[in-house]
Amino acid sequence: MNYFIEKYINNLTINNINDFAKKNNIFLTEKELNLLYHITKNNYLDILNGHDEQIKVFLKANLSKKNYELIINLYNEYKKKYQNYL
Repeated sequence: MNYFIEKYINNLTINNINDFAKKNNIFLTEKELNLLYHITKNNYLDILNGHDEQIKVFLKANLSKKNYELIINLYNEYKKKYQNYL
């Protein structure tokens, strides 16, 4: 399964993240968008392996309060939904 995730991450663009966020009524600033792109591309293995606390702390300090809450809620929803596949 990690092979497919790695392949997806390697092809991920900043526009993919922005489109997904907008689809979920999350409107990111350019800074927030770049930050999420960088974290996704460079830290996805930590996130998949459950080592996400430092990333959450970093996001909380660098995203607007509203976007942080929306993103964490969406993250938790997808984490719960797909945990059996990881």
